[in-house]
Amino acid sequence: MVKSTIIARVADGLPLAASMDDEQIESELAGYKSQAKAIFKKLNTQSEPRCSIESGPYYLHYLLDQGVCFLCICDKAFPRKAAFSYLDELVREFNMSYGEEAHKASLRPYAFMKFDTFIQKTKRIFEDSRTQQNLSKLNEDLRDVTQIMTKNMEDLLWRGDSLDRMNTLTDNLRHHSEKYRKDTWKLNLEFLYRNKETRSMVLTTPGKGAGVYVHNEQILPPRAGSGLLFGAIIRASPQSIMAAESPLSIADRSACVTAQVRQSRLSLCSTGYRLQSVDSPTSTLVLRFDGQVFTETGSKVEDQQSVVVHAVVGIFKLEQHSYVLTVTDSHLQGTICGKDIYEVSGVCALPLDYDSGKIVFQELLQEQTTTASGDKSDVAGLAAAQLENSSRVDMNDDLTGEAGFRWLSPQISRMFRPSKDSLVSGTEDGATGSSTPQTEREGSAVVETSSGVRKTSTSLERMERRVVEEIARVFSTSGMFYAFDYDLTRSLQAKDRQVIDGVSEPLACIADRDYWFNWHIQQPLLTGGGLAWALPLVQGSVQIGRCQISKDDVVQISVVSRRNWRRIGMRYERRGADTNGNVANFVETEQILELESKQESGQHVDVGAHPTHIASFVQTRGSMPFLWTQTGAGLHPAAVVAGTDDSNAATCAQHLQHEISRVGRQVLVSLVEHGGREAAVGTAYAGIVGRCVASEMVDARMVRYVPWDFHHETRGMRYENVQQLVEQLRGEISGMGYYWHAGNAPLTTQHGIFRVNCMDCLDRTNVVQSAIARAVFNEQLVRLGVHAAPELGLAAHPGLEPTLNRLWANNGDYISRQYAGTSAMKGDFTRTGRRNFGGMVNDATYSLARLWINTFRDYFSQAVLDFLVGNHAAAAVFRTLIDLRSREPDQVRQMASARETAVRTSVAIVVRDGERVQLACVVQSPMALDSLKIAAAADSVLILTDAAVYVCSYCDRQQKVS
Repeated sequence: MVKSTIIARVADGLPLAASMDDEQIESELAGYKSQAKAIFKKLNTQSEPRCSIESGPYYLHYLLDQGVCFLCICDKAFPRKAAFSYLDELVREFNMSYGEEAHKASLRPYAFMKFDTFIQKTKRIFEDSRTQQNLSKLNEDLRDVTQIMTKNMEDLLWRGDSLDRMNTLTDNLRHHSEKYRKDTWKLNLEFLYRNKETRSMVLTTPGKGAGVYVHNEQILPPRAGSGLLFGAIIRASPQSIMAAESPLSIADRSACVTAQVRQSRLSLCSTGYRLQSVDSPTSTLVLRFDGQVFTETGSKVEDQQSVVVHAVVGIFKLEQHSYVLTVTDSHLQGTICGKDIYEVSGVCALPLDYDSGKIVFQELLQEQTTTASGDKSDVAGLAAAQLENSSRVDMNDDLTGEAGFRWLSPQISRMFRPSKDSLVSGTEDGATGSSTPQTEREGSAVVETSSGVRKTSTSLERMERRVVEEIARVFSTSGMFYAFDYDLTRSLQAKDRQVIDGVSEPLACIADRDYWFNWHIQQPLLTGGGLAWALPLVQGSVQIGRCQISKDDVVQISVVSRRNWRRIGMRYERRGADTNGNVANFVETEQILELESKQESGQHVDVGAHPTHIASFVQTRGSMPFLWTQTGAGLHPAAVVAGTDDSNAATCAQHLQHEISRVGRQVLVSLVEHGGREAAVGTAYAGIVGRCVASEMVDARMVRYVPWDFHHETRGMRYENVQQLVEQLRGEISGMGYYWHAGNAPLTTQHGIFRVNCMDCLDRTNVVQSAIARAVFNEQLVRLGVHAAPELGLAAHPGLEPTLNRLWANNGDYISRQYAGTSAMKGDFTRTGRRNFGGMVNDATYSLARLWINTFRDYFSQAVLDFLVGNHAAAAVFRTLIDLRSREPDQVRQMASARETAVRTSVAIVVRDGERVQLACVVQSPMALDSLKIAAAADSVLILTDAAVYVCSYCDRQQKVS
């Protein structure tokens, strides 16, 4: 039981309050109270925030909060969880009752002895651990304290191992950790070299020529004038390259010495494109038509024929051309921590070919000139020309169809527009700026260009045009966000010092690759010296709102969602997890609160005297982390568990371990139905998590599984019952905390995370996450001392709750459009806090729209997304247009491995000695002999030698050749 309690100020050890103990306890604990006072003298702001100190038959548990130490002396048999829960109660009440008064210099010892009344009341609650009330409190409301440091009193006080020394040891550990990190980078580099057959490699500082050059296992001096940060000539698949750790995420930060390029002027020359930095005109990025990428420094080059581009998205290669994708239009979404955040609204795909590139460049130049002059009379004609040359998609164009269909995704709304063929044919005859005579018509196989006559395929051109158009749509209408001096790929807690110091190096040096959507197509820039032009884009949502909550205080709320691309995809095309533990629709959402204090004049006060407070709370959502599928046939298709129990447990454990190492303890909130069509996967999820814990694949203390049947609990439109789930999680919310930064250092950090899921991780998930975020936001306002009436919640401040609801509703719409093609369902409740009949009608409409998208569009969108993130080659995208289905990256790799084995085995068996193999490949052949019908086709191995032609049938299971 709790024997005694003391509350003291950390700065000077001044006792503020204490429990009134009887004479017997006072005499027994006299020596231990002296030890407590000695502890107060040794504490400082850098001390452990929670600690248990063993001394004889007692434990001294203390908790530091806002410069005040709360200490209790307990029996050893009293649970530590209960002890720290007791201290948490004292902290909450003390801060609400006294708050800043505790830091007044004029205070006398034990100035708040009236607080003993609450101490005694709380102590009685925790005395009897056998009551049902207290057991429930321990199970639901207590935070896990296994990580709390335990120290022996004798070691702490009498052997000289003070808390100050512990801080020194922590600093030393940080220093050695940095040293080992650099050593690990060198080992990874050596591993990459030896295992990927690296012939040569360059490591230099851009513009400096410093570094080393590795060639044939020899380290040579740096090459003069080298501009590469990291370059390697290897023989490996794109997938194996992606699997290797990014050098930018582990390399020494000192290599990043240039600033991020904000805007560039793009010009066309005979050998390629030149992008001249607007902020630093002497810096130029050169993109040659032959694929070379390098930077130039020197005097400013004046060129009237240039257009302004906001960023270089990346470079990609299709069957006929390579393309440079640039951001040509964006709008300011708002500011976070004083940094501007932009959303992409227009992109341009420039072919790396002079003839095609000139047409697109002239159109882009004319459009920017027309826009600048205010003449927009030819917008429709320009849009048609852009479709013909596969160049641009702009948010300002009418991609959403008629006004009645604006809620639809661009994919559906195109049904209500004129056909592309009519637009294209209308442009072929008079494309602005085109000096290329064309003789191509439907069915023609020859196109005459200024460089001569070359044979091509009309259908291939049409397919490539469609692929480029889809890529442009992904980047211009799917919620792509960026900033020049703010890292959107990481949360505030992950960035820490950059909250105050800002970003002074290119974002490519610090961005988190998991949320850097265009990382794969920016490799030519990263390996070619264009580091300062490589701008990470984040797919997700950024919603920002402001609200005046008092005369002197303004609150800005930001809801930032970043979508993980490791298993990127569309709704029914990507479900569950892959074999590496990456899950579909995995989104990290961060709610950021910024409190700005103002003087009566309306001017900002001095930050040093009254620091602006910044707080953030992070949640994640993602598909259930095991192997399961759900075909898109019908409105309510059945979900099927795909893997075995062992493979699913291993996959789930891999995912959970990664997230635990990244953000801490996982509270898994599953909203799937306990009965009906969702029960199979919901029950499997619970069993798999239990199996992971039981087999110790995952630390049981780091995972909690909370099932809550959303549809059952809210049936009859009783969506207010969501608050019951929030109350059930109240203990986790309090124990998890949040990141709070003020002045020059963080005050608190978030420990753990809520991982919420339903089937799609869209509609139900967004409702629950917004409710949890609302509870945390209310607690933050109380802690900041600006809440007018905490008992009333957010309703105490007019306009605050509607603003927060609107931000979360918009956030749900963005994520839903990216994964399912329509806005989120149940958005009426998220937006207004009430469910109504009109919202139900909208949801039914969305369901039908999703059915159409899933059936007719998603397979192609999925193939394009896989190409953009490096899962598939360009040929796989074109094959999708023929097969009308997409393929899982794991299946593609397994198929490629099986076909390679088939070719190798067939050559070894059928080719005779002395024959030279000219060609060996896998082809599709009819199942029946002497048949031309390909309705039932199978893989066969075709081998061409200098003596014969062999066609072999290969059985994968038996590894037999016939």
